[in-house]
Amino acid sequence: MSPALSSRRHRGRWLALAASLLAACSSSNAPKPAPLTEIKSPLPIRIAWRVKVGDGRRYFLQPAVLENAIFAASAQGDLVRLNPADGKEVWHVRAPGPLGAGVGSDGFLVAVAGQRGEIFAFSADGKLAWQALVPSDVVTPPLVGHGLVIVRSTDQGVTAFDAQNGHKKWSFKRQTPSLALRAPTELAFSGDSVVVGFPGGRLVDIAIANGASRWDSAVSEPKGATEVERLADVLGPIGLQDNQVCAASYQGRVACFDAASGEPQWAREMPAGAGVAIDGEQLVGVDAASTIEAFVRSSGTARWSSKLLAHRGVSTPAGLEKWVAVGDREGYLHLLSASDGKLLGRIELDGSPIVAQPREVGGGILVQTQRGYVALLMPQG
Repeated sequence: MSPALSSRRHRGRWLALAASLLAACSSSNAPKPAPLTEIKSPLPIRIAWRVKVGDGRRYFLQPAVLENAIFAASAQGDLVRLNPADGKEVWHVRAPGPLGAGVGSDGFLVAVAGQRGEIFAFSADGKLAWQALVPSDVVTPPLVGHGLVIVRSTDQGVTAFDAQNGHKKWSFKRQTPSLALRAPTELAFSGDSVVVGFPGGRLVDIAIANGASRWDSAVSEPKGATEVERLADVLGPIGLQDNQVCAASYQGRVACFDAASGEPQWAREMPAGAGVAIDGEQLVGVDAASTIEAFVRSSGTARWSSKLLAHRGVSTPAGLEKWVAVGDREGYLHLLSASDGKLLGRIELDGSPIVAQPREVGGGILVQTQRGYVALLMPQG
């Protein structure tokens, strides 16, 4: 079998699985989303600014947030730089093709991914610096830093490009199951390594100097008789703090490891629906039924659990010191108390799903909806 044919067949398996999961979700037998309960004395949330970037439906687009810039993209290929203070557009360019993932940036370079494996890199002033190609499409934002643009493609390959000129530096690939979820599994820098989640519940630490694996640990082990039952992909963002790395897996667990050695520290059963967020000594995750779970980061001891947003397609949480913020597929942003999980406030944006992880910006919460709005929300309390 030629490499091209192998890649196409693998991609087809992935798309077929995504279609079946969507069909299951839309079935009349699927659990109904929890109704929005009344909040006594709700925390007011003000929209500081809102900007239309462009349609992002069906693709995995999320903004890159830096101290002095926000970069956001649309599926049509729009790429914008916004001022975090007021949302004003600094520049607006069009990528050479439609986009399927992004945005990644270190402040000097901005990287997005096309829908057919193209990687487009722009300078901080919006000029196209270079473009490259990976073997299959990309649904995870590129990771930019340490002089590299690191891309994870849907054939489960990880490729590093020189940030200055786009020359390929190294590639990494591990053997993975034949069936995988079509969902973004993000990458995170850990010292001079990059930590990557894979199907089969694996978390791998890769040296950024040469692409060699330093450790390979199990978030969870696949279980079941069928390929679907054995799906255990690591999902969404990976949490990193104080030499500890944490992740969650589909139909599996949430687990934390020593970031230097990969030695397991603790694990708890939790069939993940999204990634994890770390805020100080607390780790927050969300399961496949949209139950939000909070754990003591150092030990894994359960702190609180909230089912108030059950089956609402909750995003990866954002830890915001006093609050935990999540978006849902009906376009609401919800704020929960970080101390006990009590629902404090909510706001609706445009009725389209908020699937990207909310981000903290200047004391506010940045969200991007699939209809293409980027908004900064300011809790008043």
